[in-house]
Amino acid sequence: MRYMAAIVLAAALLSGCQGADKAGVNGSSPSPSSPAEESPTAMSAAPTTSTPSSEEEPLLYIEQLKVIGGGGQLIQVKSNSDIDKKSLEQAIKNSLQSSDPETGFRYTLEWESPRFVQIRLHLDEGSVWSGTFNLDEAVTTDGRKYASTEQPYRNTVVIRAGDGEGSLLFQGVTSGTRRVVPAWNTGWIKPVQTRESVAPSYLFYGQEKHHLVHALTGEALEIPVFAQEKDAYGNDYGYHEMYSDRFYGDFTYMISGNKTLYRVDLKDFTRTKLHVFSKPVYGMSSSPDGKRIAVLTAHDEFIGPGADLTVLDQQGEILHSRENAAYISHSDGFLFVYSLAWEDDSHLILPADRDEHNPLGQIRYNTGTGASSVMEDQRITDQLKQDLKEHERQPHNDLLLSGLKWSPDNRFAAFKSGTGAIQMYDTQERTFTFVSAGTLLGWMPDGTLAWADIKDYVYTF
Repeated sequence: MRYMAAIVLAAALLSGCQGADKAGVNGSSPSPSSPAEESPTAMSAAPTTSTPSSEEEPLLYIEQLKVIGGGGQLIQVKSNSDIDKKSLEQAIKNSLQSSDPETGFRYTLEWESPRFVQIRLHLDEGSVWSGTFNLDEAVTTDGRKYASTEQPYRNTVVIRAGDGEGSLLFQGVTSGTRRVVPAWNTGWIKPVQTRESVAPSYLFYGQEKHHLVHALTGEALEIPVFAQEKDAYGNDYGYHEMYSDRFYGDFTYMISGNKTLYRVDLKDFTRTKLHVFSKPVYGMSSSPDGKRIAVLTAHDEFIGPGADLTVLDQQGEILHSRENAAYISHSDGFLFVYSLAWEDDSHLILPADRDEHNPLGQIRYNTGTGASSVMEDQRITDQLKQDLKEHERQPHNDLLLSGLKWSPDNRFAAFKSGTGAIQMYDTQERTFTFVSAGTLLGWMPDGTLAWADIKDYVYTF
């Protein structure tokens, strides 16, 4: 099944091992076991407990742990075969990539047995950075490879330091500048356009308060959470309010309980009811001029893949409607947000299933004439597709292509890799660079890339 936009934050851990303590890397004595709690990021199949035969596929089982009591982080690597120690050590060194190469980082390898090693990370947990490495180059003592063509990500580890309080990060791709803005932990971050700035703001949803953070200034507008709507529809993303993707100075629009449309005054946070929908709301967006609101609602009596479009005016009166205007395949009964947006005051970008005829999964829809066409992106060349295929080692990458975020000059494309990390592709050099672990947000007008470092999984619709 497919759901919308990127579910963010793959599990976190490791940064810039260039500064690793050589003595520690090349074999330290095992230390006493430390109490630890498991991080939900095991990426490999568990080894069998029985003695493997020579025909059994070599497997690595990787667990990422945090030591209780502030003792740092551990990566435990277990195998169903004896590991060639030098190959594993070299695999780490060869594949290490960091979000901040200047950040010092050390680790030690603690071999508990020929099939079990602990990688103890010596991290500055006050830093906001991340890194990755891959153990595909490791082999068994008899020369068999741990790499898998069928599961290309299974030996990849993504690591993050930091206290998990939440941050917005901005990094200049060519300048190397870096800026960190404190933010909030959340399960949903929504990019928002405002009339005051060409740069976006980001709405951090909360259970008690929402915060709209301006990307360039870091200033935040605190928005109270209203009481839940009576007879509200339940959903699978955890918030009973859905704000528009545009704020208009002193007002915006909001759907409450996946059923009721309101205009919200941003000065005193009073609400004006505009419309009540008879079926659950899947998504909403308001036009650049603020005069129209587009809403997608369930087409069927149950919560299914088809969505009907309704366009309303500022008073909540229906201007236009279209049945089955959007369609995303998913199991019945799961209410997720469908992404839609106004391209201009007349055209909507609606979601659709991805296939060979519509790899981006988007439809441009004219609200005046009702005409529609498949969205295309000329920046996605055959060369880019081939490079992505080789880098990700996956034959099908339509989902990845639809999530590419392009720099203002169209030279760089940022994306969420299958490993869960943010990567950036340089169309001129045809190179890939690890950016960070986190939730990819997009580009600023000055060419800096923005992402969020949040503890848990995050939706960006």
